[in-house]
Amino acid sequence: MTPFIFVLETASNLPLVARFALAGIAMSTSGVSTALVAYCAKPYVNKLRWLEADKQAAGLEMTTLTLGLHERVTRVYDTAFLVPASRFFATWELAEAFQLPKAEAELGKAQGTLPREETVAETLTSKGDVIGRWIVRWDENGAGVCRQQGRVVRYFNVHQELLGRPI
Repeated sequence: MTPFIFVLETASNLPLVARFALAGIAMSTSGVSTALVAYCAKPYVNKLRWLEADKQAAGLEMTTLTLGLHERVTRVYDTAFLVPASRFFATWELAEAFQLPKAEAELGKAQGTLPREETVAETLTSKGDVIGRWIVRWDENGAGVCRQQGRVVRYFNVHQELLGRPI
């Protein structure tokens, strides 16, 4: 609509600076509202699928959309890393830190599998290309600190009726 401000206002006595100011206000209002819609809608999960391993639920696959309506599929391989979100308009987020149960940490230490690094979640494009990972680094005591590699979707707004069963 910004070009119309210049066309419609040519017959008026508004100075050119005022027309630019009106156009700038219209553009910034449009930009702010688009940014708010993007912020609120970004974590919305429109498809949810359980990842099965040996007849047991091993993880979740959640599909979200970008502002340009491109699908982003995030596979969370360990649902224990999905915690209540601290962000508005999101139900879950990927945890920043995690502590293994003491027995599991002792077993990992005895088997020599701690310390280690593993992928907790991956975000893929609709073509299957990996664009981001959520990686946990376990120390020798079973304390894990997560980090992002690439562009992983971290926040999810999931309606409970999509789940079908509890996590």
